[in-house]
Amino acid sequence: MTMNQTLDQQRAAFAWEVASAGMSRHQDDYKRLAKGSPALIMTSGLMPTLAFYASKKGAADALLDDLIRWLSERIWRQSLHQGQGSRVFGELMKQLQSADTATYLHATDEALEILKWIRQFVDAVSHP
Repeated sequence: MTMNQTLDQQRAAFAWEVASAGMSRHQDDYKRLAKGSPALIMTSGLMPTLAFYASKKGAADALLDDLIRWLSERIWRQSLHQGQGSRVFGELMKQLQSADTATYLHATDEALEILKWIRQFVDAVSHP
């Protein structure tokens, strides 16, 4: 991500990257999870949703990694490479548990915003 990009451009670039990778590795499973994630976050909350994905394999683990990488970058300014997100799941959960209300709400909003982009892009990359 470059500093000259708007936040929406940064979200779009990241979402395109992860949607492309997720769809190439997990096809419809990734698409289904990406499309259902916002509703799950809205009904259950961010931390329970992340915990649910951490208990799963495959597409859920890939989406968990994508969300953690984005949140780490946007909220805590920590850049992670693909595959590192799910490895720091416990650390992120501790950060969210100890976060003040504004930070927790910001993290939830960021998760919903990046998922908005991912949801749109999974359809685009699944139709070459």
